[in-house]
Amino acid sequence: MFKLLCRRLRPRINNGIVKNFVLPLTVDNSVDPKVMIEFKKHLRNQRMLFKDGPTCLLVECHLCDSTSSNDAYVNKRTGVFLCPKCNMKANVADVLDLYEKRCKGNATCKDVEYKTIFTNLQHISEHACESLGIRGLKVSDLEYLDAQYEPSADCIRFPIRNVANKVVGEKILNLSDKTEKTIENYNSSGLLICNPFQKPTRVVLVSNLLDYIILSFQRFNNTSICCLPNGLKSLPQECLPCLENFKEVVFWFDFDTANWDAAKNFSKKLEEKRCFFIRPTESEPAPSKAHKKRLNLQHILNKATPMCHKSITTFNALKYDILSELQNIEKVNGVKWKRYPTLNKILKGHRKGELTILTGPTGSGKTTFMSEYSLDLALQGVSTLWGSFEIRNCRLAATLLRQYVGYSLEDKLHEFEYWTSEFEKYPLYFMTFHGQQPLKLVMEAIEHAQYIHDISHVIIDNLQFMMGTSMTQKSDKFWEQDAIITAFRSFATKNNVHVTLVMHPRKERAEDELTTSSVFGTAKATQEADNVLIIQDKRLTSLRGKKYLQIVKNRYSGDLGIMPLDFDKESLSYSLSNKKKKTISS
Repeated sequence: MFKLLCRRLRPRINNGIVKNFVLPLTVDNSVDPKVMIEFKKHLRNQRMLFKDGPTCLLVECHLCDSTSSNDAYVNKRTGVFLCPKCNMKANVADVLDLYEKRCKGNATCKDVEYKTIFTNLQHISEHACESLGIRGLKVSDLEYLDAQYEPSADCIRFPIRNVANKVVGEKILNLSDKTEKTIENYNSSGLLICNPFQKPTRVVLVSNLLDYIILSFQRFNNTSICCLPNGLKSLPQECLPCLENFKEVVFWFDFDTANWDAAKNFSKKLEEKRCFFIRPTESEPAPSKAHKKRLNLQHILNKATPMCHKSITTFNALKYDILSELQNIEKVNGVKWKRYPTLNKILKGHRKGELTILTGPTGSGKTTFMSEYSLDLALQGVSTLWGSFEIRNCRLAATLLRQYVGYSLEDKLHEFEYWTSEFEKYPLYFMTFHGQQPLKLVMEAIEHAQYIHDISHVIIDNLQFMMGTSMTQKSDKFWEQDAIITAFRSFATKNNVHVTLVMHPRKERAEDELTTSSVFGTAKATQEADNVLIIQDKRLTSLRGKKYLQIVKNRYSGDLGIMPLDFDKESLSYSLSNKKKKTISS
C-alpha cells in the first residue's frame, strides 16, 4: 500500500528542488558567469545591441517568428531567457546555441492567450464602486485600471500584464469580504501597473488591491503604482522585466515586521541601491489605513528611506527601526505555532535569520517531529525548503500528508485526490539530494530556491550526511562539520532565512540525559545556534519514563523549558490539537 501511495505522490523534479507533489520548477540553477560572458561576446561580435539593466540583460529576440523586432530579457542571476512576445523561456546556454546558428523563429513555446474564468464581465457599476468603501473613489478611477465587474460572483477583476502589455492572468477582489485571488497562465507572471505619466522614473510597490486602487487615483507626479501578483508570498522572476526601467522602486507595505522582511528580500532581487521603503510605523501605515486616517499620502511617500546604507554609525540611524520593533513586538516574536502552544510560551515564535539545532537519540522521532513542526509553519504561509538526505522525499511527503489529513489514507483512497489537491496549495519544496552531498552543491540549490521561491525556512536532515565529501586535504570530520555550520550560519544571517539543522548526538549512556555538549562535533554548533532543541526519550530506561522536547538554548528571550511529546500513531502527530480526525465536508 505504501508503494502505491509513493507512486501517486511521486513529484516531477528539476535541478535539485521540487515543489510539493506535482508542481515542478522550470528554471535551472544559477547561471555560470562564463555563459553570460560568452552570450555578451556573441552579441557584440554580431553587432547586436543590448542593454545591461539592474536585474536583466535586454536583448533583441531572434527566436520569434515575426518580422518586427521584439525585446527579450535575460535574468543576470539565474540566466533564464524570457521573451514576453513569443512566450519563450529557456536557459541562456541553450539560447546562445540557437543565436549562433541564427535559428530565426525557433521559439518552441507558443503564444497562449489568457482566457478569463468569468463569462459575464460588465463595466464597473456604482454599487461595486461604493462596496469598496474608499472615500473619493469614482467609477472612472476603476475603469482607468481596466477593472471589470462580475455580478454573479460579486467581485471586481483586474488584468495582470507582462512587460509586453499582454494579459497573462487576473487578480480578483471579492467585494463581500475583500479577499483576493490570483490566477495566471502556467509558466507566466506579470504585474498590475498604473502608469498615469509617460516614462515615469519611480514606481511604488504594494501588496494588495485596496492599496493599489487608493494610490492609483492619487496621480502622484512622475510615479507609477504597481500591485504584486502574489502579495508578500513571492516575487517571480517573470515580473522583474516590468520594473527594469524605473530608477526608484519604493516598497509601501502594511504595518508589521513580516511586510518589512518581504521588502528586504524583494529588494535583493531588484538591486538594493535603487530600492526605498516606507518605514512600518503607526505614523506611516499602509495606504488604505493612511487614507482612512486622512493622512497626507504624498507626504508619507516623500519620506521613503533607502533600503541599503553604506554605513550606520549613530544611534539616530537605528532609532526608527527600534521604534518599529517596539510597536510590533508580537510580530517581531515571529510566527506562532498552532499545534505547539508550549513552544510559543518558551521560544515566543519562529523568527527569520536564526539557526536552530535539533538533536535526539537514534529512533526518537526527530524527523517525524520536525516534519510536523515545519508543516505547522507552512500552513501559515512560511515558505519551506526540505533537504532530507536520510529519508527519501516520497516517504517524507507521505508523512507530511498524513499529518496534514490527521489519519491514514490507506483505506480511503477515494479521498486521496481531494487531500493532495488541498495540500499542494501550501509553499513546501523538497531538494532531491539523497545520501552524502558536497556543501557547495547543496548551498547552490538553497540559494537558488531562496531567490526564486523566497524561501523563509530551510531544514537539513541530517547534517552528518553532508560530511565526508570534502575534496580538500583537511579531512578531519570536526573541521568539516564546523565549515558546514559556518556556511549555514552565514546564509541564515545574510539572507534573513531560518535554518534548522537536525543532528545526531554523541554516543552517550542510555540512562544519561542529553545536554548541549552531547551534540556531535565541537562546541561551535551550539555556540552558533540561536536555539537548541533536544528530544529526550526515557521510555526504555525507566518504568515511568516519558518522551519530551527540551529547549536548552534560546538566544532571543532566554526562556528554557520542556514540552511533552505524546505520539499519536494514526496521525503521526505529537500535537494534541491533531488527535481529532478530520473529515471531508460534504
